[in-house]
Amino acid sequence: MNMKYIIPFFVILFVFTFNLAAQHDSEKVEAKELADGTLYGADITAGSTVIKVEDIFADLKGYEGKTVVVEGAMSELCRSGGCWTIITDGKNYIRALTLHKFIMPKDMDITNKRAVIEGEFATKEITEEQAKHFAEESGKDPSTITGPQTMYRIKATGIKILK
Repeated sequence: MNMKYIIPFFVILFVFTFNLAAQHDSEKVEAKELADGTLYGADITAGSTVIKVEDIFADLKGYEGKTVVVEGAMSELCRSGGCWTIITDGKNYIRALTLHKFIMPKDMDITNKRAVIEGEFATKEITEEQAKHFAEESGKDPSTITGPQTMYRIKATGIKILK
């Protein structure tokens, strides 16, 4: 085999192998055990005022596009990839999306769990198909979804599941 083909072959092989390893690493659950819970993603900013889900719903426009630190009861979790959770006050719901920068264990028991989430809050209209996709990921029946939906979301940088 000619040397001018061998070197590019090994370069391509190295890059391909490196990309596969990087993809595998991004699928790992990143967890940091803390005294008050388990942290996924970036640390929650020290000294931040922690607000409740109901605080956001009392002033949706005021929080739109702002970084928030919010606490609520976990009510749903993405069971296909661990890439989002929903927190609630029992009446209102906010979906915290990890944007695949970190993930949580998709088989985690969220019964009676509370979470503190930091990230940018926004309201977004999603299609019926997107809403059905989220329902499927959480193990719910997607046939109950009809029409576009309003999604209240946080692009999460960190999620701490409290003890």
